[in-house]
Amino acid sequence: MPPNMRCKDYYQTQFAGYARYLASGVALDECLHDFLDQRPSGKYTQRNRASGLAAADFWWHPANVEGATLASLALARVLHFDDAISFELLDHLAVHHPVQLRWAIRYSKLFTRRDSPIWIQLQNNRTCEEWQTFFGVCERLLLQLEPFDTVIKSTERQLQSLSLLELLSYLSVLAYARLGEAGDDPAGMDWVAYERIILRKLKTCSESDFRLSTGVLGRSLRQHLSSILFPQPGEGAECVVNLETVGVMIEATRELIDYERSIDWFCFDSECDYQLQPGRSVIFNKTNEGLLRWQRTERKSQLLWCYWMRRAVDVFAASELAGQVIGSAANHEANQLAYIKAIRSQLYLQVVFGLGESIRLRNGTDVSLHHAMLASELTNAFFEQAYLQPYRRYLADSDDSIAALGRLAFEGLLQGENRFPMTWSELPEKVERIRAWTVSDKHPSGDPEAAKAILQFWTSDLQALSEQIKQAPNQPTPRLYERPFYKVGRFSFQFPWIAGRQNSLTAAVNNLRRVEARRPELRSETERVEHELAASLRQRGFRVVVGYQPSRKDEGDAGEIDLLACLEGVLLLLEVKSGFIRSNGHEVWLHRTNTLRKAARQLKHKRPAVLQALTEDSVLRDELGLGISGPLPDLHAWVVDTSIELDGEVLDGAPVVSREVIEVALRDEQHHLRGFEQEAEAGEEIATLYPDGFSAQAFVRIIESNEVWLGVL
Repeated sequence: MPPNMRCKDYYQTQFAGYARYLASGVALDECLHDFLDQRPSGKYTQRNRASGLAAADFWWHPANVEGATLASLALARVLHFDDAISFELLDHLAVHHPVQLRWAIRYSKLFTRRDSPIWIQLQNNRTCEEWQTFFGVCERLLLQLEPFDTVIKSTERQLQSLSLLELLSYLSVLAYARLGEAGDDPAGMDWVAYERIILRKLKTCSESDFRLSTGVLGRSLRQHLSSILFPQPGEGAECVVNLETVGVMIEATRELIDYERSIDWFCFDSECDYQLQPGRSVIFNKTNEGLLRWQRTERKSQLLWCYWMRRAVDVFAASELAGQVIGSAANHEANQLAYIKAIRSQLYLQVVFGLGESIRLRNGTDVSLHHAMLASELTNAFFEQAYLQPYRRYLADSDDSIAALGRLAFEGLLQGENRFPMTWSELPEKVERIRAWTVSDKHPSGDPEAAKAILQFWTSDLQALSEQIKQAPNQPTPRLYERPFYKVGRFSFQFPWIAGRQNSLTAAVNNLRRVEARRPELRSETERVEHELAASLRQRGFRVVVGYQPSRKDEGDAGEIDLLACLEGVLLLLEVKSGFIRSNGHEVWLHRTNTLRKAARQLKHKRPAVLQALTEDSVLRDELGLGISGPLPDLHAWVVDTSIELDGEVLDGAPVVSREVIEVALRDEQHHLRGFEQEAEAGEEIATLYPDGFSAQAFVRIIESNEVWLGVL
């Protein structure tokens, strides 16, 4: 039997089994969960499963689909393949379940594949007003992209003779000019645009782009960078044209990304509605709830940044460094802040993401977590002081970004320092600079091997990245700020406008969890997250069991229980999920519909398994501090997520709570959730979340009612 038919049989059998005790729509949802969780397991491809699901009989019964909340999500997976669904079923769904099918089209972005046979089939056969409006909106959204795509391709043709290094030179000059316009979001649209331009260039780079010698580097920079910064009469006209062309490319790329985000909004935001009315936007928000939710998340992130900084200040104040001058007297304050930020990052990464004292690189080398974060923060402080602050002063004097950059570069030459819009040095020289930041009792002059490992951790090898993009374009690539050292040949480059403004903590998390999502250490880190949380709960008196495995029953294996914590008749069943820091709505949607959807379903299965185990497993009851014959505790099942985006929401009956919120609640540190401009007045009593003292019931109420955020958002 072909694999897709075996998958079909599996789904039909699963549905029939669920339908024996569940309503038809709920039964289909359970079956679709199995599909979304990539079952059946074994040597089946995504296409096999999609074809098998689409061939199942249950789609033809309207009551099944109408009652299923996951129909659109599952169909979206099917629509990723042009040959997985029959035209007959497609037409049936379009007639009988148009809303579900249109959402599936949006989720899958089917409409962006204009030549897809199933998209053509729909357009040719669906002539009613509702479908025609939908087709028109989809086409309008795509048409908006075309002018900018045309401009980008045109500018790429005009600049195709430029090497990678030369393109980066022009990009760096223009990025400085945008510094004042980026506002408080340096990693926003501008950096995304620069990243897109660099990645597109890497797709076409040849080996010669990476064969850099001192001579090649010098000639290239003299021709394309020095002639802009130090213009001479009658020279540099070609460079001015190149600079203007790169500027046009950047602006078109920004606009293209903006419209692409509109398409993402249309595809993944349930608040987004559409219309086809003359003079009106084709997409609009039904309510402002989505915007308010995103703004609340932003505010939560800002307050949690302050929370970890305040904890780091306490740690720093108790250390020997608190009374010492760090570096030169002139740089002491900046260096001190860098040390505090490094402590903040280490605390956060160890508590929330389960990192140890060191990070293991791909080549097996271990790099100290503290030194890696300290090097990043000191780099940030250095570029801010030595590059960005003088540039801003010179810009204020001249109101001309090119003149300000020229003055900055010239002042650097007088001091024997590189103050160009991008910096470069050979790897040994870069290692030597970093070595000073690895001083310890064991290595009073710094550790060159540690410095080399730190550089490797923060480096993006552009030649390797170029090969990856060509051979495996769907693999995640590091964002500009996630690895802010760029290896080209034997040289290491940095952009001061990134190095001086990057968020080192987000960069570290995403470096380890997004770019290197398959690191072998990930499992042990997740276990440390669980044990760290268990330790925090025990400090409050909870009896905690980590990794409990209920006995397998006829109805299936509930799987391992991450954490069980019991106190005062309250039992917490916690499913811990650890990911990365997301930057857009699509990433949040994927997290919601994949990781958290699966976690909520797991809790549904684990809840009865735990209650059953409490009646049968005396060892478990004893470990949880429960009497042999006492009543069952009040069970609360939560998804504990290392990210903040869906904190406070309820998915499929399961509350989602951020690991950081649990930390604040257990430590009773809501007073740390305030900006540094909101310092407590002298003598002001510190507020507590537990005016009547800590109790399990109060803790549960605070978490499930989102009381941590009351009065601070």
